[in-house]
Amino acid sequence: MNTKPLLLACLATFLYVLALALIIPFLPFQILAFGGSYASVGGIFSAFSAASFLSAPLWGRACDKWGVKPALLASALLTLLSYAVLFLAPSLSILYAARILAGLAAGWLIACQTLVAQTTDSRERTRGLGLLGAAFGTGFATGHALSAWLLGESLIPAKTPVLTACLVVLVAIALAATFSSRQNNASKNTAAKNTVSGNAKDSAPSNRRGWFDVLVFFQTKKVAWIALVYFVVSLAFHGFEGTFAVWVEKIFAFGPRGVALLLTYASVIVIVVQGGLVGALARRHGEARVVFLGIACLACGLAFLAFATSLALLLLALTLLAVGISCHNPAMQSLISQKTERQGEIFGILQALTSLARTIAPFGFALVAAAWGGKILYILLAAALVLLIVIAKTFAFLDSKPLGRLKKV
Repeated sequence: MNTKPLLLACLATFLYVLALALIIPFLPFQILAFGGSYASVGGIFSAFSAASFLSAPLWGRACDKWGVKPALLASALLTLLSYAVLFLAPSLSILYAARILAGLAAGWLIACQTLVAQTTDSRERTRGLGLLGAAFGTGFATGHALSAWLLGESLIPAKTPVLTACLVVLVAIALAATFSSRQNNASKNTAAKNTVSGNAKDSAPSNRRGWFDVLVFFQTKKVAWIALVYFVVSLAFHGFEGTFAVWVEKIFAFGPRGVALLLTYASVIVIVVQGGLVGALARRHGEARVVFLGIACLACGLAFLAFATSLALLLLALTLLAVGISCHNPAMQSLISQKTERQGEIFGILQALTSLARTIAPFGFALVAAAWGGKILYILLAAALVLLIVIAKTFAFLDSKPLGRLKKV
């Protein structure tokens, strides 16, 4: 494995997520200070995810067409601009505009995933993507803690976290600038060697534009099935994320501090699993089995969460959920990236699906939980994941075989 590009990708991911985590605790208070409602607080996070959904495939295509370094630098500069607008925002509408711009600029993760995929072989790719996930989790944990310290006890939102986020992104830009064009070309050559020659046609230059270029992937049934699995798992997990705090408060009477400690516990598990365990599992058992293990853990975790009446059961549910998402995401990303040379576009599609799930799940599943109760919601989500395993096993589309040539659109 070429460790230098992997280290660059992990450091860049850590810095970008650190900057993002710095402003997340700041945003709700700033929205309320501008006279917004609690609905406005939820809306600004959905607006970011919706913008990211629209732009993600385009960033993926940019990585393939122009290279990882130009895409990473462009995304970083636009992200820095969005944070500058956020810092100077005089009203709620400008605050929304800043977050929409940040969503449209969110191509940095796709660029980092593409870099890892291009510089690892199929045997080491899950490990590389797992380390990237660990860097992501570490950035979130560090950013939230730093933001809490910068904000202090005052209910009046200080803009220090936003200014700090700008400085962090500047460091990330300097880091991305160190990535030489020679390394970028080497990564492309590595990708070509590591992909089966039957996929050669699918990496050829395309005259298609924007979202129309995405359709070529979904003409292949196997990719469409895998994308559906990835979306459903993302939907279930973000549904859990969006309703967990309310559920825990209702069942265990935990306040914000208790919820934060529980999520910190889950974050540590994610970092440990993605930082080493998932790569070892993939090398020994293959990506497909790790994907099934991840979905099974998620299903069991949701079921335990539905019936958790003690702290021990709650911690067991959180452990299974953290292990499940930590196994599923890197293994699935590695599995689908082995089916095409157009690494950027496939990671763009996966990021778009994640953003779509993040847009739909918190609000939609909150309505389901309000109507039917959290227990019913988690049981339904667990049942959907079990059904997903049965379908995937029945049609055997989760394997490491190449797709062959993709059809023209």
